[in-house]
Amino acid sequence: MKVVALTHQQLDAATTLFDGYRQFYEQPSDLAGCRQFLTENLEQKRSEFFLLLDADDKAVAFSQLYPMYCSTAMQKFYYLSDLYVDIARRGHGYSRQLMLYLIDHYRAQGVHRLTLETARTNTTAQRLYESLGYRRDEVFLTYHYVL
Repeated sequence: MKVVALTHQQLDAATTLFDGYRQFYEQPSDLAGCRQFLTENLEQKRSEFFLLLDADDKAVAFSQLYPMYCSTAMQKFYYLSDLYVDIARRGHGYSRQLMLYLIDHYRAQGVHRLTLETARTNTTAQRLYESLGYRRDEVFLTYHYVL
C-alpha cells in the first residue's frame, strides 16, 4: 500500500472513485463534472487530494482535505471533507491506513489539527475516527444556510 498526492496522471482513477463517493451520498453519476471539479481543485491548489494505492498500484481509496485557519489558535488546520473506499474493497483496513497517513503527514508539517464531520448514522466511521484519537465536539453546533 502507498499513498500518493493527486497528479494529472491519476485523474482517471480519482474521477471514478470521486463519482462513486458522490453516488454513495445519493448524487447522480457525473464523471465529466467530477473530473472538472478535481482538475480545478488540483490546478488551483484548492484542496489536497490523496489516493491510496494497493499492491498493484490500483487506486482503492481517496481523501480530500481543504486548508483552513483557526483564528483563536492563529494556526492552519485542514478540513477532511471527503474520505472514500471503493465499495468492492471495503473491510480491508484501507480507511485506517489512509487516516494514519494523513495524521502523520500533517503532523510533520506542524498543522494545528484535522477536522471532519460525519453523519450521525455512520457509526462505522465514528468508531474508526474515535479509535484514532479524534474527539467528538460537544461544545459547538454546526449550522448551514444553503443559498
